[in-house]
Amino acid sequence: MHRHPSHLKPFASHSKVSSPMASDLSAEETTAAVVEEIAAPAVAERSARVVLPDPEEADSDEEPPDEAFIEEDRDFLVSLPDDTEDLELVHLRIGSLAALRLPRFAAHLKKLCLRQNFISHLDPEIFHPLTRLQELDLYDNKVKHVDDALNNLSELSVLDLSFNLIKTVPEALQHLPSLQTVYFVQNRISKISSLQASVSLRSLELGGNKIRKIENLDALVNLEELWIGKNKITKLENLGTLKRLKILSLQSNRITKLEGLEELDTLEELYLSHNGVQRIEGLEYNLKLTTLDLGNNFISELENISHLTQLQELWISGNKIPTLHALDSQLKHIETLETVYLEGNPCQTTDMAGYRRKIILALPQLKQIDATFVKV
Repeated sequence: MHRHPSHLKPFASHSKVSSPMASDLSAEETTAAVVEEIAAPAVAERSARVVLPDPEEADSDEEPPDEAFIEEDRDFLVSLPDDTEDLELVHLRIGSLAALRLPRFAAHLKKLCLRQNFISHLDPEIFHPLTRLQELDLYDNKVKHVDDALNNLSELSVLDLSFNLIKTVPEALQHLPSLQTVYFVQNRISKISSLQASVSLRSLELGGNKIRKIENLDALVNLEELWIGKNKITKLENLGTLKRLKILSLQSNRITKLEGLEELDTLEELYLSHNGVQRIEGLEYNLKLTTLDLGNNFISELENISHLTQLQELWISGNKIPTLHALDSQLKHIETLETVYLEGNPCQTTDMAGYRRKIILALPQLKQIDATFVKV
């Protein structure tokens, strides 16, 4: 379930890419949804995927409804064995889970995917018995509150509540001791909270919310990835306890100064594009950095990175760097450097003809300049 940022995304986030929308289907066609049980060797897990009929076979011209669509009194999982371990119920416009009798799978169910439905309420009577569940995916639903529905899921390691209507980080997280990866992309969260018991957390994704301050992360001593792009954060602060952090993404925020990173000596990837940073500084102790993204800021000089000798990728497009003179002193000796993005700076826009050739001469180790590979 891991997602990695691409070079050209407006902000680094590993939120899931939505699957194609199902085409127009009548209620009768939908209730004829197909249950596919995947035959696998005895050593593999038993999986089942519920799919709608082929959209090309549907001849309705009506727009897809914007409300629950599956008959809520019909169990279309009735043919599945109780020992099913992996259930994928994607884009079925499910509004209620009651008729599906999910608790009958409780002794074996490890993965439950309910992406792109119309689920607004998480019923404790349905979720409390699912104590073997390791992954729960509720991406793109209408959930506002989690309450105590997940409190019994002691083995849950991955939870995705992205693209819902959640306003606060659920307090239920304190009852999930095995939780390692959490996605809250594109909700309505305004404050980082309720994480004091999440010591096992490895990756936290809070991109696309309304957060204004980095705070309440002290307990996350095992955190390796923190994604909080596209929020309203103005300052890099309160990160000192994250001694194992490898990836920090704060793209598309309101940060103006590089600071507060002194304790993050394990940091490998730093994403700060689309902010208001004016100067490269404060990276003296981040010697393990392999990727540095400072694109689309207000930086006027390439400086203070010559000590980053493990750097592989430097993205600094769309800034105010006037010349390429600093390439030799700052980057030429970094043998690991493979990719540099400098387009959109005055050093490119005022010298379109010589820009690329000058970079190649200054940095012969490069394999890629901007979006184009260097010819060998």
